[in-house]
Amino acid sequence: MTLPAGAPPALSQIAQRFAETSRGVVVCQLHRLFDVHAGFSSRHEDLMMNVAYDDGAIVKVHVTSYSIDGKAAGASDVASVEQSWSHPDPTSTFAAPFDARNFGAYKYTSGGASAIGFTSNVRDGGHGDGSFTYDAQYNVVSYTYRPSALPPHASSGEVTDARAEVLPGYWASTQETQAYTGHYGPFAGAGTVTLSYANFRRFPDVASALSAL
Repeated sequence: MTLPAGAPPALSQIAQRFAETSRGVVVCQLHRLFDVHAGFSSRHEDLMMNVAYDDGAIVKVHVTSYSIDGKAAGASDVASVEQSWSHPDPTSTFAAPFDARNFGAYKYTSGGASAIGFTSNVRDGGHGDGSFTYDAQYNVVSYTYRPSALPPHASSGEVTDARAEVLPGYWASTQETQAYTGHYGPFAGAGTVTLSYANFRRFPDVASALSAL
């Protein structure tokens, strides 16, 4: 593994540990809360779904409940969510800086004890500037970053993630918070997205995981 120029040496062990603890076929339950308001307008979404991963990459999702402003979402909205999550846009999916496959998109600096800072020149929603922390075994336990590209009407934003060992030898995000501020026309606005991951289960292959969805 070749580290980017100037990267802290610990990044090598961190990336190796990330690769080792992201393997396998896993299903979990995802709860997503979305809130946005600007002036007299607001929107609230409450989404529950099961997600199947293969070596950390989403294979398929199945929505179990979805409401918009307190009302059940229609079939087209459910289908749209399942389509977008099962086939995510690579320009809006976070390219983890502690994944060796993404080293070329970042520059790294020491962030102090058990922390590494990162910046990226890739200007899309999947990259950004921030830092991550790691434990004594080089597992990444949290990260925070400012996305390089923001959602429509947003002028600033920050994403914070907490990670943990959710199954023996398998690490994943357990909680993510996205916070944005901006304007919609003449009105100042703000939005938050909270993602909670729970009920992780391991499966021997993708086919059995998809059946469990």
